[in-house]
Amino acid sequence: MINKEFKEVIKIVSKKMEQNGIKWALIGSTNMALQGMDVNPRDIDLVVKLSDLKKMKSIFSNYRLSEIKELKPFTGESVWDIKIRINNIEIEILGEKDNGEYVRKLLANRIVKIRLDEIEIPCFALEAESQTYAETNKKHKADMINNFLEKSP
Repeated sequence: MINKEFKEVIKIVSKKMEQNGIKWALIGSTNMALQGMDVNPRDIDLVVKLSDLKKMKSIFSNYRLSEIKELKPFTGESVWDIKIRINNIEIEILGEKDNGEYVRKLLANRIVKIRLDEIEIPCFALEAESQTYAETNKKHKADMINNFLEKSP
């Protein structure tokens, strides 16, 4: 379930991304919760192309941001992130090159639009989320999504 504070922050992020022409999608537990899974997100995760990640400092200049840092690769490809705090909620934005596990799916439009009040939020399709978890050695999360999908009508 997504609480009011998460909804407000997602709306802020969505508006800023749209205003700046950034292709993005929610991933992780917030994505799963928006699509009906029984999870309680601790933060908001999203993915963008690496070239767009570099724009986040100017897009979110009114908020507390970390420096962009390279993460230990999930697979063979490097991943970078930046963290932003909006209204006491942490947002982690992952950036990859176009051939990265997440960005490949983003560019292939393996997303669904989920209505959140008056706006539509681009979210990884649960099948794409599950596949990415499997590809990044997070089998337990992939299994959790697959079990949910099997039980869904």
